[in-house]
Amino acid sequence: MSRRLVAAAICGALVPLMSACTTFRETQPAHTATEQLLTSHAAEIAAQKLAAALPPTAAVYLDLSHFKGDGSDYAISAIDAAFLKRGLILVADRKASKVTVELRMGALSIDQQDTVFGLPATTLPIPGTITAFPIPEISFYSAARRTGVAEFSAFAYDSASGAPIAFAGPVGGERKLVQRHFLTVFGFGQRIEPPGPPPQSAP
Repeated sequence: MSRRLVAAAICGALVPLMSACTTFRETQPAHTATEQLLTSHAAEIAAQKLAAALPPTAAVYLDLSHFKGDGSDYAISAIDAAFLKRGLILVADRKASKVTVELRMGALSIDQQDTVFGLPATTLPIPGTITAFPIPEISFYSAARRTGVAEFSAFAYDSASGAPIAFAGPVGGERKLVQRHFLTVFGFGQRIEPPGPPPQSAP
């Protein structure tokens, strides 16, 4: 049986299940809420690991000149909170600090892996135009896995002398979401996997 006949048979079986569809979308941001949650949760986990790897001290200045990238504002706030929980006192002026901690961000993004047993979603170009007709996924089974990944590193040195004090990282954090569909329309197993145990603080 040809691929076209198989696709036609699948379409015929799914027509009664897809006779109506309503879509609401208020805004179209660059990242979905799920993507933002995955990266922010990964940042929280990595921030806790980073704080646990540094010795508690007083009057710390955070050097953020090399901590840049998409999502860095949230990551910086997560690191601030983790450092405060660790017992570090943050100051805004390097001259008022005893220790400077320079932060670096290796990654703060999402990896994705999709598995489809059937015909994946695609587009069909319309001859004579610059538009394309979207064709939805038609599958027996599909799975979408999204992994938010964060990786931070840091080193601490004496603000006055520049002598090294401690090196931390790279440390990483991950949050995963798994979503599965059967016969295209029946979703099951969607969940954000819980993180592992919290990192243990260094003595």
